Amino acid sequence: MVESRFVDNPLGRTPVKPIGVLAALFAGFDRVAAKPILILPPLILDLFLWFGPHLTFPFLVQMVPETLTNLEAMIGTESAFVADIAALQLMVTSLVERYNLMSALSSLPWGIPFNLLVTVASLPAGLPSVMAGRMPILNPLGQPQIVELQGLPAVFIVWVGLTTIGLGLGAFYHRWLAQQTSPNTELASGWQAWSRMILLFITIYLGGFLLLLVAGFFISIVGILLPFIIEVVPLILLVLLFWAAVYFAFTAHGIVLYRLRVVKAMLESARVVRLNFLSTTGFLFICFLITWFSSQIWIRPGEETWYSILALIGHAFVSTTLIAASYIFYQSRRTWLLRIQAALASKASSTQDPPELNV
Repeated sequence: MVESRFVDNPLGRTPVKPIGVLAALFAGFDRVAAKPILILPPLILDLFLWFGPHLTFPFLVQMVPETLTNLEAMIGTESAFVADIAALQLMVTSLVERYNLMSALSSLPWGIPFNLLVTVASLPAGLPSVMAGRMPILNPLGQPQIVELQGLPAVFIVWVGLTTIGLGLGAFYHRWLAQQTSPNTELASGWQAWSRMILLFITIYLGGFLLLLVAGFFISIVGILLPFIIEVVPLILLVLLFWAAVYFAFTAHGIVLYRLRVVKAMLESARVVRLNFLSTTGFLFICFLITWFSSQIWIRPGEETWYSILALIGHAFVSTTLIAASYIFYQSRRTWLLRIQAALASKASSTQDPPELNV
């Protein structure tokens, strides 16, 4: 009888093919359809942002004209931007009047199309919300209670507190979804995931700040040396942001599923994406299209009508499905890569030693 490691070693066999893009989406849909209670966290958050108290800071409305006037004085009256100052003032004033600081509870607003850029540029590490993007000032019961904050320090402190709470809610929400998609996986604890989500959030902000500093310095140098290509620089910056968003899109998944630290989770996400680039970009692109097209439906009902509840339920179901599908997709692709590496390592070690024969 002859036994060979080439035959008996299961790692030498061809690894199972990973899940496809559409299969992951359908699997996520099945998980949520089988347990509709999963949509409650984003739904409750949207209802709170709709009917709950609104934290506003009206003192900024008075600061906007002064700031824009100083900006106009700095750039000069002959600048082409002066004609847009009035439109900019109107837009900023309207935004400040509607803004509800409670929306910081959602670090992933999926609302009006303007917020889709925020969705793409941010990592999925929080509770999705449509009302965080719409910023309603009315509801079917009338106008919500308004709580005014005075002073930038108070606004900053409240924002930090609400963002921290929101990341905690997002961490437990992601862990709950991961339990449904990977019931046999030993997940990170809720508190561990929360702390690492905070570190991830800080890393994103610091990285974005440093990127803006470098980009500002680069743009100023290019503007002096090569003024005719300065319009291309913002496009390059957007491309860099896009690549970062794609390669680090599964950072939160590594934190929750495999208890990885933030930097390790980011590197692991980049590795999985690099070796599955076409399928990953296809998956993220389909998720983006679903988000964009569905957002056109969620904003149809008026914020003062009860029909918006149907939109909130639809949004909660779709967003939960997409996040669950992302966990299924990432885990399948990472497991497949590990099996490929194990099989290659096994074959490499087998070629160095002759097969073991037992007669």
